[in-house]
Amino acid sequence: MVIVSDPLANVDKEKTDILMYCTGGIRCDVYSAILRQRGFQNLYTLKGGVSHYLEKEGPMEWIGNLFVFDSRLSLPPSTYKTEAVSETSGAHQVSEGSTFARCYICNSQLHELRHRNCANLDCNLLFLCCTQCLKDLRGCCCLDCTSAPRLRPVLPGHQRYKKWYIYRDMELQTNSTA
Repeated sequence: MVIVSDPLANVDKEKTDILMYCTGGIRCDVYSAILRQRGFQNLYTLKGGVSHYLEKEGPMEWIGNLFVFDSRLSLPPSTYKTEAVSETSGAHQVSEGSTFARCYICNSQLHELRHRNCANLDCNLLFLCCTQCLKDLRGCCCLDCTSAPRLRPVLPGHQRYKKWYIYRDMELQTNSTA
C-alpha cells in the first residue's frame, strides 16, 4: 500500500483562501464540495471555468492553450471565441527572452506552447518540446523511449495520437502483406 501525504494537512482551513479554476467548471464544483466537507471555508471558483471566461472576455493576454481532458490535449483560446482568431492560428507565440516555457528535453525556450504525449505508448508522458527535439527523438520524451517496443508514429503538426490498437492493426496488416 502506498501512503501519500496530504498536502493540505497543515493548511489553516479557516484563514486560507483557495481559488480553483478548471476548463469548464465541473471539476471545480466537485472538488470544492470535497474541500468544504474537509472544513475549508474560503473557496472561490471561476464561474463556468476558463472556457466560459474565454467566451466572454476573449483570449487577450492569454499565453498558451487550454488543457482539455480528451484526445485533443489542448485547445487554442480562439476555439472558445471564434472572432478572436490570432494570426498564429491559435498557437500563442512567446516573446523573445521569456522563460514561460522550456523544452522538457533540451531546456531551450519554446516559441509555441503545445502539449504532446511521448510516442512510447508505455511511457505516454505529457510534455512540451521544441521542434528539433521532436524530430530528433521521433516524438519521444527521452532517448530510452526511442527504442521502446510499442512506438507510435511521429505525427505532423498538431495531430493527436489515436488508440494503440489502430497502430497495432496497421502494423499487423503491413506484416501480413509483406
